[in-house]
Amino acid sequence: MSDPFHSRRPEGYRASFGTTTIPGWAVLLATMIAVAFGIGLFLLSASIVLVLTPLVVVGVLIARWRFRRAIRRAAERGQGGSIEAEYHVIDIHREP
Repeated sequence: MSDPFHSRRPEGYRASFGTTTIPGWAVLLATMIAVAFGIGLFLLSASIVLVLTPLVVVGVLIARWRFRRAIRRAAERGQGGSIEAEYHVIDIHREP
């Protein structure tokens, strides 16, 4: 465990923090790059949405049409809607 009162730094070492000023042209350049990147990302995502939305809608409509057609064909080939089965009554309350 380290001792918080005695650090491992060499004698005479002092941590100092300084500030610096950023030139106005650098701030303006960074802002312009960030805005251009944001606009490019927005345009890319909007174009992807504009391309994918019609494809998804057409796919859903085709799937819906095929599903309805399959249901209609199955109903036409059906046996009238009744299920034939053989039943046996099992008497549980029978005396031995």
